[in-house]
Amino acid sequence: MAKHVIAAPEYTTLEIYWQGLRARWGQICSGWWEFRRNPLGVIGLALIVVFALMVIAHPILMGTIWRPTIYDPYLGFDTTILTNPSPPTSRHLLGTDGMGRDVFSQLLFGAQMSFRVGITAAIIAVTLSTIFGGMAGYFGGGVDLILMGLSDVFVLLPALVIMLILGLLVRLDWFLIALIFGVLTGLGSQSIVVKSHTLTISTKPYIEAARTAGGSHWHVLLKHIFPSLMPLALVHAVMTVVGAVLTESLLSFFSRTHEYMTWGSMIWLGQRTFRWFGMGRQWNALVPPAIAIMLFCSAFYLVGRALDDIVNPRLRNR
Repeated sequence: MAKHVIAAPEYTTLEIYWQGLRARWGQICSGWWEFRRNPLGVIGLALIVVFALMVIAHPILMGTIWRPTIYDPYLGFDTTILTNPSPPTSRHLLGTDGMGRDVFSQLLFGAQMSFRVGITAAIIAVTLSTIFGGMAGYFGGGVDLILMGLSDVFVLLPALVIMLILGLLVRLDWFLIALIFGVLTGLGSQSIVVKSHTLTISTKPYIEAARTAGGSHWHVLLKHIFPSLMPLALVHAVMTVVGAVLTESLLSFFSRTHEYMTWGSMIWLGQRTFRWFGMGRQWNALVPPAIAIMLFCSAFYLVGRALDDIVNPRLRNR
């Protein structure tokens, strides 16, 4: 009897693309359900949404309800208030600072700078750590020796100390802070962690199959290694936001930055005028930015811990 051989179905490039897309969407949905099971992660995500709404609300309020001459975070001044700082009222929800500016407007505006610094630093750090750590773990040998030697140097360079020294020489703006912090963090400890993770990925069967099929080193890196590092990169990105915002706030408090409006500079201005007004008269100008920094960094930290539980399932068993 003749045996009939069933040929394997042939798929077009588009079908293969959609299959891969559906598989990735399934992974995202699975990760989201795991994330929702972590109450602290959900709380952190909710706080991030609140801060994002603050960023969106400020320009809308300035363009519709608030008069720029009164509520501008830099130059606003309410002539109806005789003494500043003033306590919270229905007109100024968090009162005014020592210069007569609306504290609530400053708080909303400061959220923009925190997102700018944190997200920019995270993008820079994750990009560098993924490229350097991935290449060191995949190629090994001399490439590993050079790149990890460079990472060891950056590990010994604390970002805060470096920027405090640079702040004595030049006035740091938000982008320069994000750039320096991202480089020092991405080329330091993050690269070392990514390299160790890459060593684990490189032993997977599909990596060996890609090499056997004739895939070049760059093909394996771009199509398999780097995409497999994305979950870890996301965790690193969230944690980098925390460090970058804390660093920027501390630099602003020590007056090492341009005098743009951030939560750290709000506290810096309060401590400058503390001997004039004391805590009793300007608590509303000092406490809100301090709480905002704490909640903002806590939100990203909680999300990072929840994502870390998803990326590293062994943590859930502890």
